[in-house]
Amino acid sequence: MHRIQKTSLFAQIRFLMILFLLVFALQPAEATEVLEVNPVNTPNGAVILIVDGLGSPYIYPELTPYALDGQVLPKSQGNNISIILGQSCRVLDVRAPHTYTEAGHSVLVTGYSKALSDVIEGSGTTIYDVAHEYGYYTFAIMHKGDFATLCSKQDVVIADAANSVNQPEMLVRTNIRTAEHKQIPLEVAALMQESIPALNDRLKQFPEGSQQQYDIYDNWAIETALEVIDHMQAKYPGQRYLLTINVGAIDSAGHYKKDTGYIATIDGIDAACMDLYMKCKENNIAFIFTADHGMAFPSPDSRGGHQAAKYAKSNEAQKVPLVIATKDIEDAIISGSYGQEDIAPTILDILYLPDELRLADGEAIPLREHTVLKISIPTKGDLELLKDGNTLFKRTLSGNTLLTGIETDHNYIVRFTSEDASMSAMEEEIYLTGSGYIDFNLQQAASKSDIFFRNPRYIAGSVLIVAINMIGLLLIRKILKE
Repeated sequence: MHRIQKTSLFAQIRFLMILFLLVFALQPAEATEVLEVNPVNTPNGAVILIVDGLGSPYIYPELTPYALDGQVLPKSQGNNISIILGQSCRVLDVRAPHTYTEAGHSVLVTGYSKALSDVIEGSGTTIYDVAHEYGYYTFAIMHKGDFATLCSKQDVVIADAANSVNQPEMLVRTNIRTAEHKQIPLEVAALMQESIPALNDRLKQFPEGSQQQYDIYDNWAIETALEVIDHMQAKYPGQRYLLTINVGAIDSAGHYKKDTGYIATIDGIDAACMDLYMKCKENNIAFIFTADHGMAFPSPDSRGGHQAAKYAKSNEAQKVPLVIATKDIEDAIISGSYGQEDIAPTILDILYLPDELRLADGEAIPLREHTVLKISIPTKGDLELLKDGNTLFKRTLSGNTLLTGIETDHNYIVRFTSEDASMSAMEEEIYLTGSGYIDFNLQQAASKSDIFFRNPRYIAGSVLIVAINMIGLLLIRKILKE
């Protein structure tokens, strides 16, 4: 009898705790209004092509790949990739802090140099979390880097459960966030599912381990991505999204087909990369070409590696490409040394999204002349942006606002004047080299008591907290007595 009563009491406590959380968790999210200070071109989304195991020395014309014994290694001769490099913004020196797949993908999407797959699990840690906050969908086609936490951040993902070039096991997974957001993921999931039989049929036409199988495996991923882009453009042309693609055969070729097979597999995606590049350009989608890590070889005509200590210290394993093509970013070669952790903030900057990555220690590579400033205000009022004493922007607003098209490398004053006469005007000075954030709520600490009593949600929540504490103490006391 006592056991049943105690179970019942614990159930009551759990119910009260859940009720407490619902008061706050189920409140509707506050929308963020996006406004332009200067006209800018915001891409309709981004395609992130992660070429697993591709070191930049094998494709960059300025770099020469060397084996560990000092001999020169062959380079890719792909004409299309060379054209893409010449028509894009290219960062010359980007290094992966850890030269293996889990870490590479984790750093790429979090902007945190020490990230592993467990870091991705938290909220607000990835570019996908930030994108979701601003109405983007997230899709992924993954050969590798398809660990559970990364897949969980996608609205739809198709991944190879077998991690096998010869006998892949492609599985489609959807993560429906709300009933409102289910239609597009379900359509994209169906499209991905329909692409699987063609992959298997094509692979069966060639011997196991052949170069043709390696090329089919990679090209299928890019071709499926093209179908997703076409679908979104035809049915939802105004909907923004991130599409992440990982092609894994190049990494496998480095391990099993020696340096010549590695280069042949890079050349095998040459035409498909151009198709993807052109498709992004036609649809105003940012094209981002990179890798999780590179590949090193002990000597010519040998199998390669990237994670073992003797490989991990080499330029060939550490240096990864970063190629960006989108409007408003000039075709150029960016010098200076950067880390793989700088890629995630740079992607957000390209999309005019604020860098709200919770754990990032990387910084956006300065590629644009304009950026975005997020501003939070405590109540309705006039928001003003000034530069050199001149008003660039002024509008009556409430809640969160994104101001896009703000010139970088300038000092600004942001001023907020509430409609409520009891609140004094507030202002903050900020120098912008990249995205920034100003929270006028923090300056309102002295007036929190006034705001508190005007907000029924706070009052209701406080009453509920007091009630839960009192009931909980009584229930605990009763349990202890029994």
